[in-house]
Amino acid sequence: MNNLKYFTAIGNQYTMKRDYVFLLMVCLALLGLTILGVRIKEPIVSWFFGILAVVCFISIWSKLVLIDMDEKEFVVKVGLIGKRVEIPFEDFQSFKLVRMKQYFITTNTYLIICYLKDGKQKEAAIAQGMTSKSMQKIANEIDEILLSNEHS
Repeated sequence: MNNLKYFTAIGNQYTMKRDYVFLLMVCLALLGLTILGVRIKEPIVSWFFGILAVVCFISIWSKLVLIDMDEKEFVVKVGLIGKRVEIPFEDFQSFKLVRMKQYFITTNTYLIICYLKDGKQKEAAIAQGMTSKSMQKIANEIDEILLSNEHS
């Protein structure tokens, strides 16, 4: 298997590396709005965006995307209040790429895993970024991990 760009391998567990760039951009924008609230002397605005900036900054370290080849499952936890979702390989259906556009400009892109739970189709976000190309590379790397370990 080639060198992994988006995952780190520890034994038979592959953990997705954290993407600091996108979330730090969001945190900096929220901090900018906090400073703007202080400058225009609106304490409610500054407190609101200040708290959001802190929550966003903390949520960077709570994200977990794990491919466990021993247990044959994906483990996904995104955000502070998002619950941990364990997806067995046999319930895995596909990946979905969702792009959000504003006035013909892509503002956000999500990579979503689709799976079955109790006979119903469910979804969980795995990654988010600015371009669909980077999300496609992550999906390709997950496929590469699954295929290389399927044959071993």
